[in-house]
This record gives sequence, C-alpha cells and structure tokens, in this order.
Amino acid sequence: MFTPKPGSSLLAGRRPGSRSNTPLSGSKRPSHHLLNASSRAGQGTTPVTRTNTIENTGSHILATLGGSLPVLVTEVLTMVSAGEVSVTLCSNGWAWLVSGRRLVVWRYTGSGRTQSRELSLPPSDLKHRSDLCAVYCMTPGQTPCCVAVSPEGVIRYWTSIVHEGSSSDISAELGGQECMSLVQLESSGCVLATTSGTLVLLYHTNQGISCKHLQPSHNLLGGIGRRVSSLLWGSISGAQGSEAKLIRVVCQKSICMVLTSASLQKWIIEDADSARQIYEADLNDLIKENMWNVLSAQGVEGKPSWLKVWCLDMCLLLGEDKIVLLVAGINTNESLSQAEATKFKVYYGLVVLRVRSDVPPFDADTFKLLPESAIISEGEEPRAFRISAVKDYVYVMSEEDIHPVSLSEDSECPKLSVGPGNSIIGIGKTPDSTLLFTPSHGVLSLSAAQKENRMDLTATPDSSFLDKSLKLSDTLNISVSAQGLENLTMSESKGDQLKAAFLLYCKRCIGQAQAMTEELFPASLQPEPVDSALDRLVLSLSKDLIDDFPASDPRWMESLPASQVAGTGSTMSLLVLHQLEDKLTCHQLFLAFLKNVGLWSRLSAVSSKSGTAPVSTVLSLAEHNEKIVAAITLRTIHNDFSRMVDSCIKISLDDRDITAAANLTAQDHFYREISRIDELIESAVLNLQHCVRVERQNDLVDSITSINTVVISILRAVLAHRNKNLEEFCPTGSAVKLESVPWSTAKRSQLINLFNLTVAHVVKSSEEDTDRMKMNAQLMDLADIVLDGFRSEVESVEGEDRKHEASQHFTRTKEQLIGNLVDLKLYDQATSLGEKYLDFNSLVRVCEETGSEHKLGEYIAKYNNFNFSDNVFSWYMKQGKQSRLLSVSSERSKELSRFLSGHNDLSWLHDIHTGKMANASGTLIQIAANETDIFERKKLQLSLAKLTALAAEEEDKESLLQQLDADFVLQSAQESIPSRVLEGFGIEKNSMRVLTPREMIEMYIGEENVDADCLDFIKALNLLDYLQLEQEEVEKVRLHVWCQSILRDAWKDIDVNNPINSVQETVFFKVIEYGYHQGYDLDAFLPSPENILEQIELGELRNETNFKYLLQTGYEHVRRVCAAPAS
Repeated sequence: MFTPKPGSSLLAGRRPGSRSNTPLSGSKRPSHHLLNASSRAGQGTTPVTRTNTIENTGSHILATLGGSLPVLVTEVLTMVSAGEVSVTLCSNGWAWLVSGRRLVVWRYTGSGRTQSRELSLPPSDLKHRSDLCAVYCMTPGQTPCCVAVSPEGVIRYWTSIVHEGSSSDISAELGGQECMSLVQLESSGCVLATTSGTLVLLYHTNQGISCKHLQPSHNLLGGIGRRVSSLLWGSISGAQGSEAKLIRVVCQKSICMVLTSASLQKWIIEDADSARQIYEADLNDLIKENMWNVLSAQGVEGKPSWLKVWCLDMCLLLGEDKIVLLVAGINTNESLSQAEATKFKVYYGLVVLRVRSDVPPFDADTFKLLPESAIISEGEEPRAFRISAVKDYVYVMSEEDIHPVSLSEDSECPKLSVGPGNSIIGIGKTPDSTLLFTPSHGVLSLSAAQKENRMDLTATPDSSFLDKSLKLSDTLNISVSAQGLENLTMSESKGDQLKAAFLLYCKRCIGQAQAMTEELFPASLQPEPVDSALDRLVLSLSKDLIDDFPASDPRWMESLPASQVAGTGSTMSLLVLHQLEDKLTCHQLFLAFLKNVGLWSRLSAVSSKSGTAPVSTVLSLAEHNEKIVAAITLRTIHNDFSRMVDSCIKISLDDRDITAAANLTAQDHFYREISRIDELIESAVLNLQHCVRVERQNDLVDSITSINTVVISILRAVLAHRNKNLEEFCPTGSAVKLESVPWSTAKRSQLINLFNLTVAHVVKSSEEDTDRMKMNAQLMDLADIVLDGFRSEVESVEGEDRKHEASQHFTRTKEQLIGNLVDLKLYDQATSLGEKYLDFNSLVRVCEETGSEHKLGEYIAKYNNFNFSDNVFSWYMKQGKQSRLLSVSSERSKELSRFLSGHNDLSWLHDIHTGKMANASGTLIQIAANETDIFERKKLQLSLAKLTALAAEEEDKESLLQQLDADFVLQSAQESIPSRVLEGFGIEKNSMRVLTPREMIEMYIGEENVDADCLDFIKALNLLDYLQLEQEEVEKVRLHVWCQSILRDAWKDIDVNNPINSVQETVFFKVIEYGYHQGYDLDAFLPSPENILEQIELGELRNETNFKYLLQTGYEHVRRVCAAPAS
C-alpha cells in the first residue's frame, strides 16, 4: 500500500472505535445545543486528516498529506515501475496519474480514502504524460471537466470526469510537432505548448472545446516589446545557435510566461480573440552578467562573454509578479586540467526577474549561486533539476533530494530526502507549501517550519496564563456526561470534535484537548488563507456559544423540542443579566482554549457577510466578545429606558419573524441571540423616525434623548473594551494586512441618521437649557464615535486608489458632522473634534466666527506640518474673502506666496504688496496672454504689467519691457481698426473681445474696410510677424495681403501709354513706395511678380496682358530706382 501511515493516537486510554482508530457509529440524535451531551455526532462524514512527518530539518518539514490513496492509484503503482508513471498535483485540490492510456483522477485534499475516476487517453505511439492533462471546474461547486492531449496533438475533452462516455476529440493540427505541456488559464481555458515552443489556446465553446494557434503580433504596434528587447540585448537567436526548444510554461490569471532555450516570452491571454504577445526577450547576456558578478567576487578570472549558459526551469513567485529561473553555466576558458581540457565545471544559480510591466526585464532582481555543481564534457548539457517557489523559498529538486534556498536570507538550509529507493514523480504547490508525489508515500507536503512561541501546557501547568483560563472554567457550571463527551469525541464531524476538545479543556484535561486539536488540525497541513476549515469551525463554535440558550431555564425547556434540551449550555443562570455575564466568561474561556492549544496563531481570515474583502478571524472573535459586552451594557440600562428599548426590541424581532410565545418574553428571545445585538441600532433609527411622525415635541425630545443615551452607552462600553484588549485581539500572519471594519463602524449610516434627527428635531427646537445641553453632549458623542471608527477603517485600507477614496469620504463626513456643530454655535465641541480629527476647515470657521486671530495663529504654528495655512487661505478663497486673504500678517507671507502660486489672479497683488515687482509684472504678462474675452481688460492688465515692470529692479526691467513690446503692438493694431469695420463684423468697439493677428489682418484688408488705403495694408503686413503659424502658411497670408491690395484698383482702366505715372496711384505700388521710404528691404518685402501672377484669387486679372505689362513695368521701375546711386 503506497499510502501515508496514520499517526499514533494522542489520546491514551480510548476504547476501540474512538477517533484514533476506526470510527464507530456515534449517536444520531439531532441537537442544536452547543454543549449538548448528545450533540450532532452523525451529521459529518469526513474523518480527521492524519499526517506523518517524513523528515524535519528544523527549517523545513516534509510530511504526508491527506488520507489514503484511492484503490485505483494504489493498483497502478503496484503494477508498474515509477518510470512508467507521471503524476500532477494541481493547486485546486485535484490530482491525476497517467500510466499508458490510463488517466486516474482523484481529490487529494480530502480525508480518509477518497474516490477516484478512470478515463481513457487518446491512442498514441508516444508516451502519455500527466503534464498534458488538466482537471478543473468551470464554475465553483461544479463537477470538474478534463482536457487531455496526446503527444501528437489529439485533444480529448470530458465535460465531466464522472462520465467517461462524455468525451469528444479534436486535432490541434500541429503538423508533426510533439506536445510537451498543458497549462490551465484561470479565465480562458488551457495553453498547449509543443517542444519547439508553438502555443495553442484551448478554449471552451457551446459545442465543447476548440483550439487556436497563437502567433506573435506583426502589426505596427504589436512587436514593440520584442523590438525594444532586440535593441537592448541584441537580436534574438537560438541558444548557442541551436533550434529553440521549450523549457517551461507558467500561467497566472491571464498572464502566460513561456521560457524556451532561446528566449523569455510574455503573453496576455484574456480570450481567444485578444491573445497577444507582449514581448520576447533574449536573457543570455542578462544571465551571464549576473552569474559573472558572483563568480568574479569568488576569484574567478575572465569576463562574462566566456560563459556559456543554459536555462533549465522556471516557476512563478505567487502574488509578487516575479519569476524564478534555474540556470546553469560553464566558463569555456576554464578547463579543469591539461589532461582534461574538455572537462568543465557547471555552476548552477537562481535568477529572480520582475515581469509585471510590459517591458522586458533589463536586470535581475536577485541572483543566487547554488552550491550544486557538476562536471561535463564539451558538447554535453548540464543535468536538469526542477524548481518550485513558495513565499521566500525556492526548492531545487532532483529525483530523490530537495534543496530549499531562501531568497531573503544568506544562510543555507539543510537538504531533505524522500527516502532510499524512492523518487519524486509528481510536483505541485499551494500558496503555502510545495507538493510532491512519491510511490512510497503518496502526496507529500513540504513547507517551512512554523516558528511559534506556543506554550506547552502539559509542561507548564502552573503558568499564569493557564491558571487564568482554568479559573474561568471554574466560574461556569459546565457539566457533561461521560457518554455525551464520548459521543462528541467519536463523531466524524469536525465541529463536534472541536466542541469535545473545548469541553475536555474545561474539565482540565489539557493534554487530551491539545492532542485532539493537533489531530484535527495538524500543524504540517497548510490551510487555505481564507475560509479554511479551522477558521470556519472556530467562528461557528464561537457564534454558537454567544447565541446559546440558558439550559436550566424551564421556560426554554418547554419551548424547545426534547432532543434539544438534554445537557447544559454556556450559562446556567435564570436571570438575563447573569446569563450574559456567564456567556462573556464562557467566551473568554474559549479564547483561552484557542491560545493554549496552539490554534490562535494559526487563525487567518474568513469571507465577509457582505461578500467584499475577507476579514480576520481574530477580529471576528473580538466582535463576538464585544457584542456580549454590548448586550450586558444594554441589559444594565434597559429598565431606565424601558419604553424605547422595548419598542426597538419588538422591531428587531419582527424583522426576524420571531413572536414571543408561551412563557418566553421578547427580551428572552432578543438577549439570547447576541450575535445580532447590533440590529438594535437599526431598530432605534426606525423607531425614532416613527416617533417624529406621531409624537408631540416634548415627547419627541424625551424619545430621542433616551435612544441616544442607550446607543452611546453601548458603543462607549464597546470601544472601551476594544481599546483595552487591542493587544489580545491582534491578527497574525497574512491577516495583518487585511482591512478592518469593526461592526460598530459598519453602523455609521445609522449613527449619522441619529445625529441628523437630533439636529433637526431637538436641538433647533429645544427650549429648555438642560435639554439643550444634554443634546449638545450627545451630538458630540455621536460624531466622535462615528469619526473614531471611520478613521480606523481608513488606516486599515490597502491600495492607493481605495485609500484615497476612503480618505475623501472620511473628509466629507467629518466636515458634515463637525460643520453642523459650528452651525449650531457649539464652538467648544467643534473645536475639540476638529483638533482630534484634523478638520481644519471647521477650525478656521470657528476662529473666523469668534474673531480669534490669536487662536488661528496658534493652529498655523501647531499644524505647520499639515500645511494648515493652505487650508486657511483656501477657505478664504471659497468664501470670497480675497481681501481678508491678502491682509494676512507678514509672518505668513511666505506661505501665502506658495499658496497663491496657483492663483495668478491674486498673486500679483501680493507680489506688489511685498515689493516683488518683477514677479508681479511677469504674472500680469501671463494673465494678459491668457485673456481672450475682453479687450479692455487685457489693456488694463498690460498697463499694470508695464507699470510694475518700470518699478522693478534694473536687471529685470529691460527683459520685462521687451516681453511687452509685442503685446502693445497688437493692442495698438486692434485699437486702430475703424469702428465701421468692427460693426461690419458685428463687434462693438467698447465691449469687443481680444482679436487674433489673423482676424485683424482680414479686417484691415477685407471688403468690409471699404476705405482701406496703403497704410491699412502696411498694418496688415506688419501683423504677419505675430502669426503663430508655420513659415509656409505665413507666406500664403503675405501673398493674400498683396493680392488684396492689387484688387483694390481697376487695372483695366489704367492708361498704359503712361505706365509709370499710372501705376503710382494704385494701392499696390503705394504700399511699395511706403516701404521704400521707410527703408524696408524690398527684396524681402516684395513678392516676385511671378508669384503674384500664380495666385488664383486674382481671377482673370492675372491673364490680362495689360495687367501683366503694368505690373512688370512697375517692378522694373522700382528696381532701377533702388539700383540708382543716392543723390
């Protein structure tokens, strides 16, 4: 039998048939009572998982995992040799074995001997392997499907492993390539890879399964990653010049990493239509550089290019967006001796690469040189190992040995062995351990040893912690018959067995209790990080304890079925208050039990009721404890406010469809189910909303005061208890990073409703000073409770985006609550909460409304690290108090300058006030440049800019005035546009907007300017220098202006007999003459006549001979005049 050997019994003295041997049939009487002697013994069917440690090195433990192997698996292992069998252990809890065409599937995470299913693989001339199979569930809770591929590429798909005949076959059409591995994708099916690196996506369709060959992207952007890689690392060529062969494919979610002998590829495969290759990177130089850095530090001489390297394996570091490569290398210039010139020493190493981004890795995150070495001859390849990474450890495995390597520490870990004559034929992993399969032991779990500082109860029975917990058991009248305890112990339900262990603990049978819990939850068995059996059962038992009914109360005995009344519960008192106190004592005893037997430090997390982020199990236990405190507090003050509390209790029970009957009152039902005590707050809001509608003002004040007192008293007691026990209820392990939303904080919306109801219906209308003072105190208490819980919630939120969102919500809430206090003139209360929760806006409001300049200055100094002054300035801006802002004291001038750097409309005024004229002028220039709406406003801004520039220091003045020149030119040009022209464009001169240079050019030369003369065209040409266009576009506008000047005259009517005198009167040649007299460079100023004659906008004029004659004659005359010597 190739099955794990069960451990020996830890509870001596059991009769045959106890849990240490074969389970007998326990009592079948149903019971819902927690500590009932005849508890639910027969409801479970799963025996306790047994483990057996194979090897413990101190740092790591290798132990058997799960129950006995299925009969079919044992049969195969008995009939064939280990070399003819391959096994895969999947993280989803399924395992499968392949031998010949036989595929055996079973679930290795169960307990006891599990069931298995046998399927037939497709025919093949090559050897089938388990790496070419995948078993997974399409939806949670569904029977898994199975995909198997033959080495030749025939794909067989079973919709359910239960039905052998449900299979269908398709071909992957690989053209003779041999398949090497099949890896499941979480969302898209599976990725099939061949030995040469071809990838095929197998995806589900309505008809079954289909396949699609994956090709690297060849479009414009698709190959960017590959091209970048080639640019940085050189072109991608085969490793040492040989054809690339596949080494490993690993997938996580939609990301697929492919390692070949030539390169590392990253793919994103979300579905069949969107699969794309992100990059393909040659890692040869990267590996050489990192390996050589370590070798050279050890005294090896040479250079990286002397190394010849191989990639041997790859695995993922879960949750860290990293991969680990196992590599090997030799120094080709380092032979062992002259006699063995072709013998080389092989170095092995681990390379950790970050693969989160879409850019290929440019350097290694970590490189570890391994102590393993070998000797090979020239032409040989190094011996391959397999690797698996879990948390900070990478396990390098041969067929018999495992070498743990720590990525975070330099110390070397001892190796482990699966035993002589044994071999590893299957590998898998969970988030907490590496899984192995050997013929002799079956499934093995390899994990780092837990470093627990757990108390040995049997060795230290007189410890103070143990004495304290045992004294708790003495205060309870917990008794159970020997037969009842035996029934719980023999039950196959883990819940009953945990209950039995707790009862043994209460009876001071500490050793038996610890042995039972160790057998129930072996330390070597790595639990799930969320919703493990341990976490769920512990919370279930805790809830049963706090919701237990009083066993000795005859009224409950009459109301419950006979099967539920035997035995005793967590309380024996008949008085409600004492029942609650007993439950608190019992729950504290349960917490002590969890700590003393070593379960407390192993608790992790459970799914939340709302289905959002998981919550810490320890904090859930704290919630149960706090709710008992809440119930005790409520019961203590119940009689003082019986009218309102009874109404709230009735509303709560109505929501649960519970009606008080027989001799049991509504209070009996309500105070029994403590886990739902928080519903009282919701009921209180509903009750008050009803009172608002039906009660008179005096009665309403009394009702709201009573409800507020009850709710505040409960929550204050809970918060005091929570703060007192912070260290006791401190999450451990991975649960430390989980978000924490206490149950009292989850009632935030109801508490805010109470606050608003109090403000709206009591404080504003209350006439009595006593009532008003009481309400003011209650408002402050409600706001304080809400904000205290909200702040703790924000501090626990992980993730930058979510934390920012939560912080914004918290800011709005505190501004609302504390702002209401300021509105009500409750300045002392608002100040107290504003200082506690850093609500700076409210503090500024209080100081402004009370005229406390001194206090405002104290806040600015006190909260300097929080930029309190910016909050002051921002508040002034929002309130429209710019004058108040600019009148702050000179001591705050520096902070005000920094704040106003983002408010140019005010910063120039502050700069003038502080004498920084150059800064003021620069700001005004910038404001004017951005002004496009009102021309007169821009004129004023430019005038102020010039004045401040003239008042600036000499070294700044010249540059500022030069910046203003262009603005004043444009300003003058716009002012010179005739009013009738502006009216033609529908623009009022007194309210016109700022015109662009292009718009002004058209206004000067356009048809609307009927009286345009040469000066208007000169102004238009001058505006060309201010056009923000490409030079080619500017040239087009220039020709447009000249053409418009030509079109101003009737050239057909000009006398050609006297051409020189005739053309002098045209606008075109008047513009030229003006330019000549102004000293313009006419070669640059004038367009060539050829360019003019090419302009289409001249129409038929450009083809008229008289026009051409006059134009060319005029140009000839201009050239002669320019060429003549000056007289």
